[in-house]
Amino acid sequence: MCFRMRKELTREELKEKEKRDKAKLKEKEKLEEEKKAKKKERKKKEERQRKEEEERKENIILAQEEVIRKLEKERKKYEELKRKEKKRKGK
Repeated sequence: MCFRMRKELTREELKEKEKRDKAKLKEKEKLEEEKKAKKKERKKKEERQRKEEEERKENIILAQEEVIRKLEKERKKYEELKRKEKKRKGK
């Protein structure tokens, strides 16, 4: 009788152990999923930052090109005025 009780207890212990193992496995899987989600989110954030940085650099380049165009235009105006002034003085 004692042996049988021990056997039953062992079966119950086995069932409890299986439950604990399943719970641990589920927790481990949950943690892995969270880790994957965080990694994915971090990659998204890095990609977004990279795109923003590229866009910012592109905007800087466009602004510099605009300034260069304006300076060229001003230089041409100045050269034209100088040329006209030289012509006027030459007469």
